[in-house]
Amino acid sequence: MLDHRDIKHPDLGEVRVFLVRRAVALDPKGCVAAVTGNGHALKTIDVDIYENELRFATPESDTTKNTFVIYNPGRYDGVLVLVPNKEGFEDIGWSSPEDHYRSAKLAYYSARLVGPGGDGRYTIVKSGNSCVPSCAEGSTTNVTLHWNGHEYLPAA
Repeated sequence: MLDHRDIKHPDLGEVRVFLVRRAVALDPKGCVAAVTGNGHALKTIDVDIYENELRFATPESDTTKNTFVIYNPGRYDGVLVLVPNKEGFEDIGWSSPEDHYRSAKLAYYSARLVGPGGDGRYTIVKSGNSCVPSCAEGSTTNVTLHWNGHEYLPAA
């Protein structure tokens, strides 16, 4: 186990969230697992990580009640957003292991957290590279994403 935190889930009460490194030969895998106060295990999230590159944000939650986990599969950091729902947490949107290098509904690769700001919320800064004429020479762009109550989107 890499770390754990107790968070206040709006529907389930106290939930303990674990960050675990699974030793799978030379290909380490990470796992985000959670258990309710009465011992009910919630759906896990598997993620490719480089060595032990799986950690909670500081602080781990903001005023949205979302919990944030930073992961790195080997090149750039990513942000997983654990959005509470009645069953545990919303599906982050990954359907295959290759997705860990792509962004999804609540998983953002090549991204970093900023904040929490004066409103008590984190924003997510997502980076992109045009890779034109090559990725080494391409232009880098940053987009700041804000929570709208359902997902993180650029400001309107």
